[in-house]
Amino acid sequence: MGRRPHVRRALRPFHTFPQAGEPPMASSTPASLQDARARIDEINERVVELLAERQAVVDELCDLKADANQTVRDPEREAELLAHVRSVAEEVGLPPDLAETLFEEILEHSVQRQRRQRAEAHREEPGTRPEPEEGPGAARLSESWQ
Repeated sequence: MGRRPHVRRALRPFHTFPQAGEPPMASSTPASLQDARARIDEINERVVELLAERQAVVDELCDLKADANQTVRDPEREAELLAHVRSVAEEVGLPPDLAETLFEEILEHSVQRQRRQRAEAHREEPGTRPEPEEGPGAARLSESWQ
């Protein structure tokens, strides 16, 4: 399976993001409601840019997993990721439950995206085996390929 080129918008300098252990607001405090909202808008843009960058890496990861004949889901890796996210959240003063909930949603989106990519690759390359979905139909799909 070939690698797909990914186009990314240039991110703002990474040094503007707080590091683990730093307070969430390392920059100056907004002086007005308008300033605070503008700062929130800037942060939201960075969050979206980082999510887009993460998504591009997920696309590459999907190809690597397929090349290595690995499944989309790796429950052990997902548990490690969520534990790490909780730990980092706690260090920076974010409620760990909030961070975990957000990342569970991000993980679910990533899994669905990888499954769509695999299904598309299967349509483009007949004879390859799609990954079975989880749930009641998974056994039937898996059996149909044996």
